[in-house]
Amino acid sequence: MRFRQHGPSLVVQAPAKLNLFLEVLGKRSDGYHELETIMVSIGLHDTLRLQPDASGGISLRCTLAGEPAEGRRRPVERLSTGDDNLICRAARALQEATGCRQGACIDLTKRIPMEAGLGGGSSDAAATLVALNRLWRLNLPSDELHRIAAGLGSDLNFFIDSPSLAVCRGRGEQIEPVPMGRPLHLVVVRPREGLSTGAVFGNWEGTATPQSSDRLLDALRSGDLGTVGATLHNALQAPAEQLSEQVRKTLRAIDGTESVAAAMSGSGTACFAICRNGASARRIGARLRAQGLGRVFVVRTGL
Repeated sequence: MRFRQHGPSLVVQAPAKLNLFLEVLGKRSDGYHELETIMVSIGLHDTLRLQPDASGGISLRCTLAGEPAEGRRRPVERLSTGDDNLICRAARALQEATGCRQGACIDLTKRIPMEAGLGGGSSDAAATLVALNRLWRLNLPSDELHRIAAGLGSDLNFFIDSPSLAVCRGRGEQIEPVPMGRPLHLVVVRPREGLSTGAVFGNWEGTATPQSSDRLLDALRSGDLGTVGATLHNALQAPAEQLSEQVRKTLRAIDGTESVAAAMSGSGTACFAICRNGASARRIGARLRAQGLGRVFVVRTGL
């Protein structure tokens, strides 16, 4: 997460994430699933511009990246800008937790695809909490922001402190940052169709022998790219492939390149290739883009 002051406004870059490992350990009594996952931030981001509003109201506008800031605005498909939006809910939760009477006008420029398993909505909401804590001069400590974030969703906590790499447990709110031996060069492909998280989890049938993330964590710490590629795991990939031919087609296409390994992120539908270096990532990205599989992003870990 990156910040810059622009007059009275605070501008934030909110990064996407990838799940290099995701094991579902079972259903919890609160309706969530118990998870163990390894997540990395990547250089694909939404941008939020937040400006104080003395009226106490929270307003949100959204445009797609590349559109003019003024004039006619084309709404982002399927994205509400009302009180049900996670950004608005985060701002309201911060007001309620602190008794703050200030408001905010928020402009969101969207780059991270929705229904992709890339955490865009969670990252935007976490960025809202961190940014408004600064903009409203609340000075809440990180652990209090984590408490508020945990009440809003499962992935928000990963983005609050913006680590490059972390292992996350519980329903995703228990965050353990991990040092990374080398950056990863990646190609991310978001097929033309999305999948709802609920549908994918509903298609998950469970496993008697959950996999451990230990080997992958050791490989990420040491920078052993071969072992990283060999130990990627996503328990939701098979359920998503059953629901989406486009996920299956995208993974096959990535497997046909010079990539080290391919996997799906989160509950999909975005899939990614781990590449040996930046030049290889650019070649693979151009090849996959030419196949018309969907939106293709050449990125590396970090922001």
